[in-house]
Amino acid sequence: MALSPAAVAGQSGTVGGRDFPDQGLWWTAAFGAGGARLTCDLCETSRDLGPALDLTVGADAAPGLRVGVDVGAWTNDDHGVRESVYRAGLLGFVHPRPGSGLHLIGGLGWSGYRAGSFGFDAVRLTVGAGWDLPVVGGWFMGNRITLDAASFGSLANRGTTVVRGVGLSVFRFGVYLGHR
Repeated sequence: MALSPAAVAGQSGTVGGRDFPDQGLWWTAAFGAGGARLTCDLCETSRDLGPALDLTVGADAAPGLRVGVDVGAWTNDDHGVRESVYRAGLLGFVHPRPGSGLHLIGGLGWSGYRAGSFGFDAVRLTVGAGWDLPVVGGWFMGNRITLDAASFGSLANRGTTVVRGVGLSVFRFGVYLGHR
């Protein structure tokens, strides 16, 4: 006797040719890698690599559209100085093709960079894409690639502005597990 993915998973809707829920609350936890780079007159031009974590909680807003609140962090040890980027914001996940796990990501939020006594805070824009794959019983997994870009900030040392016109970009790739 063969069982359909719908019977095994107990889900509704279709993504990637398999049944998938299309309404309700959901969450994801992602782990991956990223590269961060500050851009300014005094900044190094290299992109530093390190691990990244993300947590997202949201709801289905319409067929093919999910919205969520995302928080995350990236870190790197740069010759004994711990660099970190923290972020929080709103993300939208648009599924442009019914029946496909492909989704486009866009959002707006905050990014904060810390390295020792140095700090940077600015509004950020997020763009990216990913793929959802239903697993079983409301569980799903996938991958995503995103770019966070923040501009027009100031780099400060213990609250004193060191340089203005600073930008920050974080390129991330992650795999996630989620539940609906």
